[in-house]
Amino acid sequence: MPIKTIVVGTDLGESGHRAMRLAIATARATSATLWLVHASEMGLDHSWSDLPVAARSAAQALRERLKGRFENSLQELERERKACEDVGVSCQTSCEEGRPWETILRTAVSVNADLIAVGDPVGAIGLPERLLGSTAERVLRQAPCSVLVSCGRLRADYTGARIAVGVDFSAHGLEAVRWGRDVAKAIDGDVSLLHVVPHPITESRMPTEWPKVLEGLASKARPRLEQLVVSEGLKPSTTVQVLDGPIGKTLCNAAASINADLVFVGCRGQGRLRGMMLGSASQYCLRYSPVPVLAVRP
Repeated sequence: MPIKTIVVGTDLGESGHRAMRLAIATARATSATLWLVHASEMGLDHSWSDLPVAARSAAQALRERLKGRFENSLQELERERKACEDVGVSCQTSCEEGRPWETILRTAVSVNADLIAVGDPVGAIGLPERLLGSTAERVLRQAPCSVLVSCGRLRADYTGARIAVGVDFSAHGLEAVRWGRDVAKAIDGDVSLLHVVPHPITESRMPTEWPKVLEGLASKARPRLEQLVVSEGLKPSTTVQVLDGPIGKTLCNAAASINADLVFVGCRGQGRLRGMMLGSASQYCLRYSPVPVLAVRP
């Protein structure tokens, strides 16, 4: 999958630095250009002309403070840009007033991005974030391209990395397989294809006939996975597994058990409410994956 332009959303803190580490590694492997995007606090361009006279001095003081923070952000972005170019990665920067996810999405559309990289969403634990989703989750739901999220353990160098790909045989899942193939080729890595037979049953309530049902489903899924290895041109050393359980949790556990360095999953971009009610493998992986997640869009 050709990657020419990567938009990196950064808060200029630890989360943003993690996103940058992944984006730089990807850009070096693909010769892509980075667009480093930061959203400044809203209010800098507001005139506040409708405020009472007595409040305007306070408003002006706030505006000066926001202006100072904006200038500091520009300086930090410039340092990040130079750091990228020091390691041979072309980088552009953008600092705009607005909400982070809207700024990231707007930039991705304007530069025709092939990939968006964002920080770890686990820190979003307040009530608004639980209801509406973190920046990473909001970007994921509306992104025009695939999204790389820097959750879990990061490697300093992804050469030879193992990629766990969740496969449900949908168009989204097949695209995740192709991304896994292409990325593995770029980094001389290995791919493991994982198919999960979904069920909400716990071990204490599992019907006695379930093992036979699972065996029948697995006997059908395994040949399909093996056929994908051939039809999509993956290396003969590609491994396949058929598992059962809640999809997101099972994928994360399997990634840990095989010591995967990246998890690739297909993303349908379903809404927050639907995801809360029905569950979403990609949303679960964003919060609980032991390693970075690439949510793939066709």
